[in-house]
Amino acid sequence: MKIHRWVITLIVLLLSLAGIWGYKELLNTTREQQRKSMPEPSATVATENVQIGIYRKNTKVNGEVRAYKQLELHNELAGKISKLNMVSGSRIEAGDLLLELDYSEESAEIIGIKALLKLKLHTYKRYSRLQQNKEIRDELVDQARAEVETAQSELAVLQASIRKKQIYAPFTARVGIHNLEVGQYLDSNTKLTQLIGIYDYTWVDFNLPQTYRELALGSQVSIHTITDNSREYQAEIIAVDPQLSSSSRQLKYRAQFAQSSGALKPNTLVTVIAPVAEAREQVMISDMAIIRDQLGEYVFVLEHEGDNSYRAKRQKVVLGDRHEDRVVVMEGLVPGTLIATKGAFKLRPGLKVFLAGKKNATDTAS
Repeated sequence: MKIHRWVITLIVLLLSLAGIWGYKELLNTTREQQRKSMPEPSATVATENVQIGIYRKNTKVNGEVRAYKQLELHNELAGKISKLNMVSGSRIEAGDLLLELDYSEESAEIIGIKALLKLKLHTYKRYSRLQQNKEIRDELVDQARAEVETAQSELAVLQASIRKKQIYAPFTARVGIHNLEVGQYLDSNTKLTQLIGIYDYTWVDFNLPQTYRELALGSQVSIHTITDNSREYQAEIIAVDPQLSSSSRQLKYRAQFAQSSGALKPNTLVTVIAPVAEAREQVMISDMAIIRDQLGEYVFVLEHEGDNSYRAKRQKVVLGDRHEDRVVVMEGLVPGTLIATKGAFKLRPGLKVFLAGKKNATDTAS
């Protein structure tokens, strides 16, 4: 009886194992049929052909706007303001009288000096006539001439003092903000205001490290403002400092650019983009084509397979400088190679790929 039960049990176990094995085989067969009936995974991406572009290496540095002409206005002599013809922020023309100090004392002294000079001249002329007739000694004539010249000198000093109390605009400019008023007393050498010249062009000063080659006169640089980076000015190098800075070992440049609108005021901080190498041909690709991970940078090269489909192949690249949305490729690609750009992040090696913009019945992913 025991042997009979063991036989029955063994038969049941064998039948159970056979059933399980048969079920698994049926399941695997079904899955294989389903897999074969489903389309192959794929992705649709934008592409571009690798091209050669003209690239010139540039560097960005800070620069500072300088007015073509500017000066601090000071008075040489002390005195009380009697006339004030400059308004803060106003435009003045070259030769305009800006400020006048009271010179009433000098004017009074000039009246006396002119009268004395007239008398001295009359005496000198009379002595000169007497000298021609040998009726007067020569030393008296010489003394009369010296007295005339002394009076003329005193008159010139007073007139010069008056001119120093009248301050005229040396060039067309805008007046800086000041707090001067008529009747205000000024000590000598008081700062009156700042004059900023008005011209159709202005300057930008900037420095480049000594590691870069020296820019030649006439070289073009680009100027961008911090407030509006989309605004660009083209400037020309007009001066190069003859020596490096002893503290920073940098070389100072001055560039000039047209400015009719007056948008860039003196001391404005700007960005200067300067060329530091000769223009040359380089392989350049879109930044969207680049995939970055812990192993470095690479792109997906698309190899044609037929029926408008491609296979993705991972290609390592060595990148150089960036220019706007393009990147220089130093190694890894040759011109004419088809690569994925927009959507490249979806790819993996060996994945079937279709080109964006083309209809593909088997495309299952985008």
